Amino acid sequence: MTQADRFTKLAALTKGSHNNDPASYHAAFYLLSHDPELYATACRYISVDGINFIGMKRAIRDFDDRTRQVVDIAHNLFSWQSPCKVTPFHISRLGYPYMELVCNACYIAAGEYRVVVEPGKAEITLDDRHYQESRRVYQQFEQMEHAVAADIAQGRTAPPKARPSKSYER
Repeated sequence: MTQADRFTKLAALTKGSHNNDPASYHAAFYLLSHDPELYATACRYISVDGINFIGMKRAIRDFDDRTRQVVDIAHNLFSWQSPCKVTPFHISRLGYPYMELVCNACYIAAGEYRVVVEPGKAEITLDDRHYQESRRVYQQFEQMEHAVAADIAQGRTAPPKARPSKSYER
């Protein structure tokens, strides 16, 4: 069974309830579907009511440290208020493929990447069109900022006026 098959089956366990918040669910499913053993455990904790990460974390106590960290991250991406013990330092030490999976899952949760599973294909692809558009707009703003700064430096335009501060006294 491929990751794409596992991802699809995890999504099916929710019977469509994941459509209310697809980015959070898909980020979690993306991480939980990578490893066949983790997937088998995760299946027991996913239902139409959501993902029971607390039960899942108890069930994976004997798994390796990296897998437990990935589940902790999946939990945090799924439920934004859940505490996550994994720090950026820990993520930097995950190594391949876990660090890449975690970074992709962050983009999925942010809505920058979209998980695409095409019927009959054995792999997951990530659609990054939204991310590329965000990147293009950012680069255009950056170019505009540099052009305005160059104009100001050469005296072709006046620097922006400072806005008066608003007072909210009663």
